[in-house]
Amino acid sequence: MKVLPGPDFPTGGIICGKKGIIDAYTTGKGHLTVRAKTSIDTDKKGRERIIVTEIPYMVVKTTIVSKIAECVQNDTIAEISDVRDESDRKACGSSWS
Repeated sequence: MKVLPGPDFPTGGIICGKKGIIDAYTTGKGHLTVRAKTSIDTDKKGRERIIVTEIPYMVVKTTIVSKIAECVQNDTIAEISDVRDESDRKACGSSWS
């Protein structure tokens, strides 16, 4: 744990908690919860938006976007007014909001 405190996933994300990492190092098996890395930004009109810069490894971006859009359409999340994928496959460090 001193040399390698945790795994480094190719698409990034945030590992929640340390128990899964400790279990993996001590027993060879462990369960990790990885969440997307986000930030809050204000646009030119003064509206806040959530910018997702890293998604967990093996998570399909289009699935996330479609599930959020479905929640917006069903009024499960009423605070969201727009869902857009602004990522660029060619740009390094691309983000979507």
